[in-house]
Amino acid sequence: PIGQSAQIDREKGELEVLGKHPDIKIIEKKTANWSRAEAQTLTEDWLNAHQNGGISGIISQNDDMALGALQALKSRNLKPADVPITSIDGMPDAIQAAKKNEITTFLQDAQAQSQGALDVALRTLAGKDYKPQSVIWERYANDVKWGDGTDKNYILPWVPVTDANADALYQQVSGGK
Repeated sequence: PIGQSAQIDREKGELEVLGKHPDIKIIEKKTANWSRAEAQTLTEDWLNAHQNGGISGIISQNDDMALGALQALKSRNLKPADVPITSIDGMPDAIQAAKKNEITTFLQDAQAQSQGALDVALRTLAGKDYKPQSVIWERYANDVKWGDGTDKNYILPWVPVTDANADALYQQVSGGK
């Protein structure tokens, strides 16, 4: 929803990148409050207001909203290639949609984030001899270094969902379902 830190930071980044592309025009900018149903309704309204190819892409700040937008396109018999949708989160449904080339999404690895945070907290409590237990340090070994566990910031990359990694990421986020 509007005002949440994830929304603020994502919008800031999106606008920064879009600002470097003056040929891209933002014709609508509204929230669907992280809701799939609200996003479907909002996208249907946009499709009514901007007919005949007036919308050339949708940027969604989370997967539920992207999937709602996708449903609106499908209800109009539009192909995902007609109005590409991009998103962030890496929810199981979105990974499956990305595998079918219906949307583009990125995994924001909440499991690794929370486990990494616990390692840092436990290091603070246990002292310098604490050995990290989380998957984060192996999974993102090229991007995030444990060091001695006292760094102020550990930044995890967003992982693009691709044909090559979709099945593995789906297993990871769905718990093997």
